[in-house]
Amino acid sequence: MLRIALALFTTIHSIGQVPPQDEISDAMAHAEALYYGARFSESIALLTRVDETLQTQPARLQERINTKLRLALAYIGMNDTVKAKSFLIQLYALNSDYVLDPEQFSPKVISLAAEAKAEQVKMRCQTAEEEARTSLQTGNTTGFLDVFRSFRPKCAGLAAIEPEAAESFYKAGVATYRRGEFADALSNFEAAVMLSSEHDLAFQYIDLIHSKQQLTQDRLLLEWQRNFDTHQLSAAAADYRDMVSSSNGRSTAAITRATGEYRKALSSLVETWNRTCPSGDAAAMSAIRSQISELLPEPSFGEDIRAQMTACAEANNNATTSTTEVQTESGRPKAADDPAAAAAVNNDCLDMQPQLALTRLKTRVDPTIPSDIRHYLKNAAQLAIRVKARISENGDVIVTGMPEGNPIVNSVIRSAVAQWKFAPIRDSSGPRCVDTEIPILIKLAQ
Repeated sequence: MLRIALALFTTIHSIGQVPPQDEISDAMAHAEALYYGARFSESIALLTRVDETLQTQPARLQERINTKLRLALAYIGMNDTVKAKSFLIQLYALNSDYVLDPEQFSPKVISLAAEAKAEQVKMRCQTAEEEARTSLQTGNTTGFLDVFRSFRPKCAGLAAIEPEAAESFYKAGVATYRRGEFADALSNFEAAVMLSSEHDLAFQYIDLIHSKQQLTQDRLLLEWQRNFDTHQLSAAAADYRDMVSSSNGRSTAAITRATGEYRKALSSLVETWNRTCPSGDAAAMSAIRSQISELLPEPSFGEDIRAQMTACAEANNNATTSTTEVQTESGRPKAADDPAAAAAVNNDCLDMQPQLALTRLKTRVDPTIPSDIRHYLKNAAQLAIRVKARISENGDVIVTGMPEGNPIVNSVIRSAVAQWKFAPIRDSSGPRCVDTEIPILIKLAQ
């Protein structure tokens, strides 16, 4: 029977196939029967084949542990404690928390297992100390801390490294701080104080970095607010992402405020979308979609809010007869009784909010203020102007009004805005001209 079992495993092993679960179980059961029959050599021969087969199958952990235990017991039966201990060490390498039941195994087995576990812990700790020192020498903060947190409770030898490691991380923190790499510096200083809770200098640097980060957050929030208020949403999004990246993973008041403003604006647009949905106004719905896309500081922002958008069908804007026209008895169109419809027929321009008009912007030319005029305006950090403009049916811009101010500055702004280009704005009657105001923000401080 043993020859048959060995031949089966030899054949399977030689052709590289994985034995089915029941064949492994049958082999284990047969090896156990041989063990209880005091046929230890035969049991070891069969278990060795099983052990070799399972080495290539790490997912079958419990079977691997059982095989190591059975081999150890068989070698104890042959009074070979050296071999038995080696398999118990391998068992604890697979599961360092494995426990043998003293009610089930003899004191000799329990004692040998305790020795094997102690040796396995010793080897594991030696490896951990080597990995910790290597990580320390190479400046791998994360690697060192992973090893330290995992093995410090079990490996007393790691305690001897703590003072050296704390000082090493502190010096690395100082070096990265001087290079302006504050995120890395903070990680190093935090590692230093974790290893040495009385490292006052590391604590001082941590406070200093937090102060610098707060100043950075405050500055970015001001920039973000200016850009957000003047509808410079691309610049505002960049400011927002800078706030997040400079926060070192912390939730700051600046991020909370900007996030709240974004969510408020997004909620308003979603509400507008849901109110517009029943009308099927394709032009209005397209404009709202564009505003939402332009508003988002990152693609995944506000998914919970956007999930509340109603799914709706859009009306066909290419209908043969315009809804803003009615037919006379002679067949010639006349203005409808609705004033808005009449304005459309007469080709009057639409009044449009700046935020909605800017969603159609294709080309933007920023005004360049001459240096001598900048010097004249040096007491102002920035210049905010709202320019009255008419956007023609084909998207060209005509400046129709400028606020009172420096005539040279106004001339420069007028010339720049006149070069802007918008996508044509349409309603159910076709392309329309639009009257709106365009907010311009010029940063004067250099």
